[in-house]
Amino acid sequence: MYYGTRAVVVKSTDYRDADKLVTLFSEKEGKVKAIAKGVKKPGSSLRICVQPFAHSFLYLSRGGELDLITQGRIMDFYADIRENLGKTLYIAYVMELLDKSLLERVPMPFLYKDVLEVLEYIETRGLNFIVIRYFEMRLLIELGYKPELDVCVNCGQKFPVMNMFSLSGGGVLCEKCSEIIKPDFVLSGEALSLLKFLAKSNIRTLERLKASEGALNKIERILEKYLEYYIERKFNTKYIISDLKKSLPLTFDKG
Repeated sequence: MYYGTRAVVVKSTDYRDADKLVTLFSEKEGKVKAIAKGVKKPGSSLRICVQPFAHSFLYLSRGGELDLITQGRIMDFYADIRENLGKTLYIAYVMELLDKSLLERVPMPFLYKDVLEVLEYIETRGLNFIVIRYFEMRLLIELGYKPELDVCVNCGQKFPVMNMFSLSGGGVLCEKCSEIIKPDFVLSGEALSLLKFLAKSNIRTLERLKASEGALNKIERILEKYLEYYIERKFNTKYIISDLKKSLPLTFDKG
């Protein structure tokens, strides 16, 4: 059975002599693994279509464990992202999140749209770290792991002050319940407001968001650990970024 679909290339690795094993996040099929035959040969028309995080329209033949990519055309190569180390690494992190969190052949059209929006934003407007946090939150929501931020996850009540956060509980705790369930993080009011904003906003509203460095660092840490806890995987690219930011800080600015 043949089918055509738009797809973002999540990962591409060598497979046999001239082929590539490609992991796709496709609009119609969700996450799919496929073989691009002969793609390493000079002059292959598929070569550009299966580069990591390229956006392509692909024609595939459905197989058992692996589909076969038969034809394709590039829709967006995101050349500006590829020319900047910081942008490239953060998009590699987005691709790693997809690769390690998604089940195969489960269509997720809203998340697919989110991925394209993040790629387009960073390509045209530059690297804004809150966009990465936004994507992390969107991924959690689409996977069914949205953190509870409005009421205490233990007692279900809403209190004026709820500044404790539990990974195992899946959200904020009131003061009394934080004596029963050990919290993993203490939240400032600004950090909690940022998390709520990310859970309810769309990408078009992010540019006007202003936040302190301390609050941004806090929600980055929370979302990182929350993703690791519920997806039960470590994300290696995030640790590479962390190390490089210390040694090459100017590479990771917002430009």
